[in-house]
Amino acid sequence: MEIYEVVLKTAMKNDATKVISVDLELGELTHINPEQLVFCLESIAKGSLMEDATLNLIGIPPKVKCKCGYEGVLDAKRYHTISDLAFNLSCPGCGNPVPELTSGKEINVRNIKIELDEDV
Repeated sequence: MEIYEVVLKTAMKNDATKVISVDLELGELTHINPEQLVFCLESIAKGSLMEDATLNLIGIPPKVKCKCGYEGVLDAKRYHTISDLAFNLSCPGCGNPVPELTSGKEINVRNIKIELDEDV
């Protein structure tokens, strides 16, 4: 899992003895179940520097930019499935069926809090 690899590589690069917490940005249009993501990360982290780390998920709302000038947040609850998004995405300002999606699909590691060996 790429998230785990990014966190572990960053921790090791900084000579961490333990990962204390990880802040993850999770776009609401990824349609990833947050509880399942946490379960998966906790499962693969067993026995590593990331074991027992606190995982903080930060929801990123979907935003669009449209030719009409509208820039803002979409109501993610309207898009329950990927096909809803693909076939029903429209600008809240003018109804244009092809606004540019500027956020809401990303998964980013925002912050990693680590513990360092004081003897190093």
